[in-house]
Amino acid sequence: MKKILFLFSFFYVSLMFSQAKDNALIVLDSKKLGLMKDLTKEMEAINPDDISTLTVFKDTLITKQYGTEYGVIVITTKKYILETFYKDNIQNSPLKEKINSPEDFAKIGVITDKPDSKNQPYDELSKYIYTNTANEKIKKIASIFFINPEDAVKINPKWTLGAIEISAE
Repeated sequence: MKKILFLFSFFYVSLMFSQAKDNALIVLDSKKLGLMKDLTKEMEAINPDDISTLTVFKDTLITKQYGTEYGVIVITTKKYILETFYKDNIQNSPLKEKINSPEDFAKIGVITDKPDSKNQPYDELSKYIYTNTANEKIKKIASIFFINPEDAVKINPKWTLGAIEISAE
């Protein structure tokens, strides 16, 4: 059912751009893939559960920034957010001893100011990485503090492998 709803939503967005002779530019995980009309199979292959954000831009100023006249659809996957944050902030730090891989990182908690968000930890982590979103302001990290599993489960019983708390500059 989610796949059908995603495809319906995707094709609804396609209709929004169909009056133009060209289609919207698709940006997936910070990479410009091409025009929507040429990427139908690639878009159908995306599992909606893997998407963290999908943003549609039709504003002239923003579309010029991307080099297109007919709109931009920016899709960021959860996997991309985890892997990029890990590579940029954990891989070459002392935290690597406690968080060995992006797969391990996916299993720990992230303390946020919106703990009830259904899209956590991705909403929080995406603030600190480049996702090729227009008007994006990337926060700089002052520190990342690892919370041991025995303390993390007191905050959230699901955080059996620990958690991190990020302090922005």
